[in-house]
Amino acid sequence: MGLVARVLAAIVGLLDVETGSWALIDPRGWFASYPGFGHHWVAGEGSYNEHLVTDAGAGFLAIGIVLVFAAVSGRALALRLAAAGLLAHALPHFLFHVTNPHRGLHGFDVAAGVWGLLLESVVAIAILVTVRTERVR
Repeated sequence: MGLVARVLAAIVGLLDVETGSWALIDPRGWFASYPGFGHHWVAGEGSYNEHLVTDAGAGFLAIGIVLVFAAVSGRALALRLAAAGLLAHALPHFLFHVTNPHRGLHGFDVAAGVWGLLLESVVAIAILVTVRTERVR
């Protein structure tokens, strides 16, 4: 499971680095067209707020950097701390979207956007539960 934990941390980390970087570099573009490819998950939620977008982007970037660092280092403590941070980020985000559904999202968007957050939470829990050694190979 150690290698799997590292790969999962790297994948989620890189996705969060991309999301956070985009929001910081082009906040208005991120707001209008996240996640891209013709989908618009954020813009339908209300009016544009640059402060909120850049704060969210910084949070995604921070979680992503920590996850990538943990994956590259292979240190169990780093992986567990990164997973705890991911869980603290993804689970409340998921719970918000489940209890406040976006009326404009359907099908693929709900599966990828909302349930993807649950998947991130499950990944974080799996890493926390399975990574126990000092160095993960």
